[in-house]
Amino acid sequence: MIKIFERKQIADGVFFNKITDRRFKLNRISIDLFTEFDDLPRAECALAAYALSECCELYPDYSRLSAALLDLYDASISTSTVSYCGKRCTEIVGGALDDRYALSGEKLENGLASLMCECLFRPKAKNGAFDEKVTAMMKTELIDSIDSIINDKSQLAARNAAKIAYIGEPDEIPPSGSREEAEKVTAKSAYEAYLKILEASRVEIFASGCSDFHETEEIFTREFSRIKRRCTVEKLCCKPSALKEKAAYAEDLFDMKQAILRMYFKAPEMTDRAANLIFSKIIGGMTTSRFFMNIREKQSLCYYCSAYSDRAKRALVCYAGIEPKNKNRTEEAILAELHDICENGITDEELFRAKLELKNQLKAVYDSAGSLANWFMNQLQDEEILAPEEYSELIDGVTKERVRDAARLYKLDTVYTLSGNNSED
Repeated sequence: MIKIFERKQIADGVFFNKITDRRFKLNRISIDLFTEFDDLPRAECALAAYALSECCELYPDYSRLSAALLDLYDASISTSTVSYCGKRCTEIVGGALDDRYALSGEKLENGLASLMCECLFRPKAKNGAFDEKVTAMMKTELIDSIDSIINDKSQLAARNAAKIAYIGEPDEIPPSGSREEAEKVTAKSAYEAYLKILEASRVEIFASGCSDFHETEEIFTREFSRIKRRCTVEKLCCKPSALKEKAAYAEDLFDMKQAILRMYFKAPEMTDRAANLIFSKIIGGMTTSRFFMNIREKQSLCYYCSAYSDRAKRALVCYAGIEPKNKNRTEEAILAELHDICENGITDEELFRAKLELKNQLKAVYDSAGSLANWFMNQLQDEEILAPEEYSELIDGVTKERVRDAARLYKLDTVYTLSGNNSED
């Protein structure tokens, strides 16, 4: 039984999750609204999220909203739109000191929860549209955010590669949509998207910190009871990404001296979550990984070479910063490391180091209210919700044979390079 975590349904498709740990001085509240990407336009939803943290009816401009947050001992509210398990997540996050640290007995938690509700349920709008001035500012911010990816080559490579690796799937397109879509958003279309999110989303509220969050639960229960809803998202799970019959290869040329290689392996039949996580650590997820030690250090083929497991998509994503001339050799080296684990397995030392790394990371989950909330959010993908220490026990039980079996499920799906020129070895 998980003592610090409690979960209950408070409205149609609305779940209240609370995590209480008295060691914290802060309380964090997040409202995550999940919708299907196909149901709503991406740019409209992204702009709506931006608008929710800019102002509301009660505080009709950003300066007044900021002043209200300052009155709550410099509390904070932010919004974002991200992809989670193949679904759009419109998130509002707030944070404030616990009430016991208020100098004059102010109700900081109550104030934060109430202010978040003002932003979510009563944004600044009139005649079925967001405020035109707010919309114009948020559109500029959204377009700037979309354009800024050109300055981060790692993100640019990830975005371009995703278009190939996840073609025909929700994550083929960035959650904020394209610049062209953003330019077409209006105050009315963004507000319509907002209303649909509020009506049709699956809502996961996470209250984490040192409070018992009784008043916060009452506030959200009351607010959600006032609106009509028809939740269209049943579960927070993602259909595994489809494995291509033949691996796809693509390259984009850009004005850059170095190159970024990304390789996607997929295992749609993967079910051994713990063994898969250990495998991803051993091959490219820690400083003693195969990629780091053999490809970077011994062969000097890259500036960095790492990998991570995308659990929802059943994918292993490998990425490396290289000289363009080393592209083919690095690709072959990555394939060789995977092949070696599939054929010869892993060592006792590799298994020990990976388990130690993961167990240390699991202990660190308790370091902040935010990391605890993220942990339990990710647990909602499973039938059973496990605390970090319970999952640590699963890690302990993984054998070398299970790790090799997990590795053998992966097949090459996509190879993408963002490069400064087309030099070959």
